[in-house]
Amino acid sequence: MGHMKIRFSRRLATGFLVCLFATLCVAAKLEAQQPSAPVARSEQDKQAYRKAMETADQKIADEIKAHSELIKNLEHLTTQIGPRLTGSPQMQAASQWTLQRFHDYGIDAHLETTQIAHAWTRGQDTAAITSPISRAVPIRSFGWGEATPGAISGSVKVVEAKTLADFDKYKGQLKGAVVLMGKPATLRPENEQAENAYDAVIPPPQGVPQPRMSFRERLQLFKMIAAEQPAVVLLDSDKWDNLFNMGGGYNKYQPSEAPMAFISHEDYDLIYRLQQNGPVNMKVSLNGTFSAGPVPVSITVAEIKGTEFPDQRVIIGGHLDSWDLGQGALDNGTGAMAVLEAARTLKALGWQPKRTITFILFTGEEQGGIGAETFLKNHAAEISNMDAVLIHDTGTGKVFGIALENEYETAPLMTEIYQPLQEVFELRPLSTRVFGASDHVPFMKAGVPGYFCLQKPAHYGQAHHSQADTFDKVIPDQINEGAAFLAAWAWNVSEMPPPLPHHPASASDNMF
Repeated sequence: MGHMKIRFSRRLATGFLVCLFATLCVAAKLEAQQPSAPVARSEQDKQAYRKAMETADQKIADEIKAHSELIKNLEHLTTQIGPRLTGSPQMQAASQWTLQRFHDYGIDAHLETTQIAHAWTRGQDTAAITSPISRAVPIRSFGWGEATPGAISGSVKVVEAKTLADFDKYKGQLKGAVVLMGKPATLRPENEQAENAYDAVIPPPQGVPQPRMSFRERLQLFKMIAAEQPAVVLLDSDKWDNLFNMGGGYNKYQPSEAPMAFISHEDYDLIYRLQQNGPVNMKVSLNGTFSAGPVPVSITVAEIKGTEFPDQRVIIGGHLDSWDLGQGALDNGTGAMAVLEAARTLKALGWQPKRTITFILFTGEEQGGIGAETFLKNHAAEISNMDAVLIHDTGTGKVFGIALENEYETAPLMTEIYQPLQEVFELRPLSTRVFGASDHVPFMKAGVPGYFCLQKPAHYGQAHHSQADTFDKVIPDQINEGAAFLAAWAWNVSEMPPPLPHHPASASDNMF
């Protein structure tokens, strides 16, 4: 789960787990407005579908319990290949390896390749407070962050801006400065348990909403600061226990406008407090490097062809790329390997779906969704026949539901698809919250019904984009059940007599 999911990410949250009766009432009203609403099916047909899907879903779960290769595959991915920055040799090796794994399972698969402007490789970054105290400060460059011209020294300046207009007072004051981006973060209490893995990273707003910049306004603020030519911009990692955060790559895989880096919350707080009492000076050296020109990036696409509606696609996916501070285990090796295991399972059972089931391992999710955009561009003529997409992207915890993502027009059919899954996997009702920020969003913006797996936190807030994103955090039973859930959902959608209704496409190009 990526795309700059730190404190300034825009939320589109509505209530969570709104009463299912209310959901269906709204959906029924919207469905009645659709000019091409599907022909009503008899209660007998619905019961027959539900019984058949419950039986199939249980067989899928049993197959994975007996023969799963998910953990073996995930260990190879995270240990032998390792972290997978978009455009890096490791990411391309992962794409080639997953292509071979699909073929090993007897599944048709291929790579779809595009290019990014530059690959980026992290260097040995260093920082230190030089006055009023002397202290080394561990530091990690922002992804695709511009390097400093050697070791630079500068005085610390804090920029506190709640609106873009607030920045006017800093103009002319930041050249050569070490800029802190605002006050230290207010961290979630360590004993406060998030309701789901997504909220463990981006806590939902509580009480009266406070004015805050949108994601795009925050990016604009970075540009305004860069125009002042600071020596470096430092960000609070917003995590406990000296863990780093990571983000970046939003300038179309070009170098950032100014050198940028994360430091730990603890060090950020120290520097901020020192600066409140007098001048603070720092020495910083950032040493990331860029490829000389464009490099290839690939997504892995596999499919089990449908027999009755082969041109209609049911898509399940997860992103194979990761940040590089850890091993890319929970974000998102778990999701990617769950998709691979779902494919193995359906092929091993030997079933023939009515619709084509497509399995996609994306790249570039962490920098804005280039993998999903590539698939949609390559298959633009087929978008109207993409029945639905479901993404697994928040770690190793148990999948306990699906976010409807404002796709209310799909609620009647999704409820039928979902009920057998509830029986087999002990799920909560469909969520009516909007989450966004993963590879289903470009599909939704193209008009395709897109959904998101809701998962238990299971270390996700700690591991997300940090050096703690490692294989030892994986919970085998829970991620194996997640793979079974993906396979069962895909099967249920493939066998649903009518397709899920599409919605109008959006011109927006962001991931929220």
